[in-house]
Amino acid sequence: MFDPATLYEIEVRGQVDVGWLLSFDSSVELIADASRQREGLTVLTVITDQSGVVGLLRILHGLGVTILQLRIMSVGG
Repeated sequence: MFDPATLYEIEVRGQVDVGWLLSFDSSVELIADASRQREGLTVLTVITDQSGVVGLLRILHGLGVTILQLRIMSVGG
């Protein structure tokens, strides 16, 4: 059984270009929330299943991006 699509927020240190990040994995829906960005911080809103968010976290980690927080905002059904 597949995990349902879930809404996650990932907070990272630094600025991340969403288009560039999607070039690594286009299977997730990814939005950078410009209204919530502060200097030196990016908030990414991600809609994907559990394996998609794990893959994205591995990509961010592999690129040397510091992951500050991961929050599950809502679970799809």
